[in-house]
Parts: sequence; structure tokens; C-alpha cells
Amino acid sequence: MENGKFKHFKDDIRRTFTLYALIPVIIITFSSYMFSFFIWYRTVIKQNYDINNEISQRIESIVSSYIAEAYSISEQDNIMEDINSHDNSITYQKLYNFVNSKDVRCNFFIFDKDMNPIIASTKKIPEYALKENMFSWGITRRMLDTPNQTVIEKQSYDIASKQILSVGKAIIKNGNISGYVTFDLHEEDISRIISRNFSVDAAITDKYTNVVSTTNKLLTNKFGKINDSFKGMPGFIKSGNDSQYMVKSQILDGNISVYTITSIGYITSIFILVGVLLIILFITLSLTMHVSAKKIADSKTRAIDDIIEGISNVQNGNLEAALNINTRDEFQIIAESYNKMLVDIKNLIEVNKEKATQNILSEIKQLESQFDPHFLFNTLEMIRCMSAMDPSSVNNVILNLSALLRYSINNNIHNVTLGEDIEYTENYLMIQKYRFGKRFNYNIEVDERAADCVVPKLIIQPIIENAIKYGFGDRMELSVDIKTGFARDNLIIEISDNGVGMAAEQLEIIQKLLAQEKNDSAYIGLFNVHRRIQLMYGNAYGLKIQIRENSGIVVSLNLPVKRSADYAESVNS
Repeated sequence: MENGKFKHFKDDIRRTFTLYALIPVIIITFSSYMFSFFIWYRTVIKQNYDINNEISQRIESIVSSYIAEAYSISEQDNIMEDINSHDNSITYQKLYNFVNSKDVRCNFFIFDKDMNPIIASTKKIPEYALKENMFSWGITRRMLDTPNQTVIEKQSYDIASKQILSVGKAIIKNGNISGYVTFDLHEEDISRIISRNFSVDAAITDKYTNVVSTTNKLLTNKFGKINDSFKGMPGFIKSGNDSQYMVKSQILDGNISVYTITSIGYITSIFILVGVLLIILFITLSLTMHVSAKKIADSKTRAIDDIIEGISNVQNGNLEAALNINTRDEFQIIAESYNKMLVDIKNLIEVNKEKATQNILSEIKQLESQFDPHFLFNTLEMIRCMSAMDPSSVNNVILNLSALLRYSINNNIHNVTLGEDIEYTENYLMIQKYRFGKRFNYNIEVDERAADCVVPKLIIQPIIENAIKYGFGDRMELSVDIKTGFARDNLIIEISDNGVGMAAEQLEIIQKLLAQEKNDSAYIGLFNVHRRIQLMYGNAYGLKIQIRENSGIVVSLNLPVKRSADYAESVNS
């Protein structure tokens, strides 16, 4: 086979990975990123316009009603004479009822032509009606200059600079001004309307850009006007260190402007950061894909080399060199056919040898299902060391291990008394005591009434094994306590330790695992004990884990009370 074809095969795999894996991921991710950006962009604009429209409609409705009322009062014949010559309580009550019917209430005033109050909803007279040169500035000047029009303007209500939006009109009789009517809408009342959405800042100004009310003082300059940044066209703007989207609408013939501003600097920064991270990710993914493609190509060619080597072995008479190719493709089919060919030409001796090997492996697996292989290894290694350092104790360790192994591999026994299981459990504990010395201690307290209760064989040992395996952690000492008792006609076996314990998150994972019927995790011992109990006695019984306050965990086994005599009778019957 020519080298060019091998190279072509590797290059083909690389192209396949790039074409069908990397490029679609990049396209889908980039499309999702751009789509998310577009949706966010449209959402910001729509939300801003909707809120601006809602505020504009409400402000326009409220102010228009006060404009209409001011105009209605100014058009009443002999209104000033009626107020001056008769009891003005009727007019006052009418104005009072009108103001109370509105969402935004205000102070109302009717002045004579010299701005002396005749009817007032409050004793506190606004600042625009108190100054000596009152007719030279502000709303009084504009009512004087345009007596036939309703004037809207921001004013300071008092010396403390409390802001108001004043709606006023001159009262005319026989072509002359006989008085004035004004309605003063307070800033805090207007602020309640524009502060209902916390994601958007809002500001209300008069036609001279004086800010009447705002949800954010940063929108106002030191002269009480809207910042210059927001005086331009609506859209994306830069204000200070922040990027914003601004919408401006004018109502009441341009007398009032409504500004709504959405801060987008933070979200924009996030999109930029995500974009940079995606670029880095794609670069990393491209490099990783290139390396992975090369490794896979090498793996495929290695499978071909293995097949060629296997054929060469057959040609040389070696029938034992089987192929082990698990590539899940055509190469694996070739390898399986090759291996089948080898099996078909082997004689009966080789078949019997294979059966014997399988029996040995099966027996080893059975031992491994009861004990962690590390336990057997550690025990044998301990015996080797003790034979040189403490020969007198070796015999005790061997006797304990021998008894424990005979007990575990006896397939004729599945249920034993608690006293008997505790006895063999002590063999296991003694081995661990020899192994860890003073670092490991245990205490067993078995209720005399519980000793003849029937329990599954080796039901306690896996719990202790788990405590030793995970309990030491970084601690120098570990103590395990075994206690038995009864609760609600059930046998309770409690195994506790003072080890490092476990986190609440880990406990939650184990509890979810115990509720399942299959186990794919590393918690084999705990799951097997819990599963055995439930299969034998039902879901009302099983294993429960608790975290101790100071340290360590407590594992409680809940079993039905079955006496040895009663159990024997039920089995015989």
C-alpha cells in the first residue's frame, strides 16, 4: 500500500471533522449569538418606545384635563364678579372636586389681576405670585403676554426649590385681564407615574428643557435642564462612561417633552465579552479538532497495521495472536472475522483451557463483588510487612482474613443472625485495626434482644468499609461505632464515624442515587446494601444517611424484626 493513500486517508478524516463537526458548530453558535443580539436590540427599542408612549399618554391626559378646566373657568361670564361679590365656596368646591377626581392632584389658585389670591387650595402661595417683579418673568409674564392661551411651564414652588408644573390662563372680561387661574402639579406626583418601570429612566421637561420630574438626577444638569447629551435625535447615545438608548416625544403642541433612557453599556459589554470568548473558544476548538483528527487518523491506520500483523502471524503458524480492535467500524468487523477464524481452527484442548480460565475469572469476580480489591491487596501487603516486623500477630490476621473470606464466599448462606454477622464483621474490624493501629478504633454495642434477629449476610461490612475509605481524609484518627436498637417494631442498626463527613451537596447526590434502581456511580457499597434490603423486605426498609453536627456521618439500617426461630419455621413451612 502506497504512503500517499495513507496520507489521503488521514487528510480525509481531518476534512470530515472540519466539515461536519467544527463548521456547523461555528455557524450555529454565531447565528445564535447574532440572533440573541438582534432580539435584545429589538427588545430594548420596543420596550423604550412602549414605556415612552405609555408615559406620554398619561401625562398628556392629565395635563390636558387641567388645561381644559383652566380654559373653562376663564371663559365663564362674570366669574370674577361672582367670586368677589358672593360666597366663593361653590367655586372652591367645584375646583376641589375636580382636582380630587384626577390621578395627579395639585394646588389650585384664582388670583385677581394683581396676583392677589382669591381662591386657594393651600395657604402657601407659590413663589411666582410673591415676587415684586412677578410680571417680568415666568408663567405670570407669559399669561400676561398671551391672555388667550393656556400656559404650561415649570416653576419653583418655594425657596426650597420644590419643583412644580404650572398650568395657567388669564381670565378676560371685555378684552381686559381681570384675573388668573393656575393649577400647580407637584414633582413627586408626576414622579409616581414615570417611576413604574425600573429598567428605564424617564424625565419630563417643559418646552424650554427645564426638568419638571425625573427618575434619575444624573439626567439633569446644574441649571435644572436636561443634559446636553439627550437634546439630540433619539437613538443610541454616549453619556459619560455609559452607552444608552434614548427616545424623546413631544406632547401638548411641544409644551412638554417626555424622555425615556435605557442603559445598555453593561449588556453591550457582556455581548462583547461573550464574542471575545467565543472567538477564543473557536480557536481552541479548531486546534483541538486538528489534533484529534490526527490522532483518530493514526488510530485508524494503526488498526490496519494490526490486521496486517495478525495475517502475518497466521502465515507463520501463530494461532494465539488474536486481534483486539474496538473501533466500531469495518476494521472491527474484519478483526472479529479474523478472531472467529482462529477460534474455529483451535482444538478441544484450547477450548477446555478457555473454559477453565473463564471459571477462574468468574470466581475472582465473585470475590471482587464482595470486597474492594484494594482491601485484599492491602491486607496481604500488611501480612508481608508484619511477617518481618511483628510475626506474632501475623497468625491472627491470617485467621481473621480466612474466616471472613470463607464466610463471604459461602453461597449456601444468605441470611444470618445479627450476632453471627457481627462476629464476622469483627474479623474485618480486627484486620483494619492491625492495619491502622492506634489511628483506628471501633466500638460495638448490640442489644441482647437484637442478637438473634435475622439479617442479610455481610450487611454491615460494606458500610464500615465505606467509612474507612472516605472517613480518614486528612485526619490522623478514625473511630467507628456500631449500635443496635428497635423503633416502631423495626430493627435499627446504626453505624457512625467521626471522620471528615461529607458536604450537603454530596449527601443530596447519594440520596437521589438510593431512590434509583440502577447504579452507575462510585457509591457501590452503600447502593448495594440499600438495594439488597429493599429487594428482600420492600421499599419501606433500607438505608438512611445523616451528617453529624461536629463531624462524620451516621448510616442507619432499617430492617424488619425477624427472629431466628420464626425465620426457620417460615422457611421449613
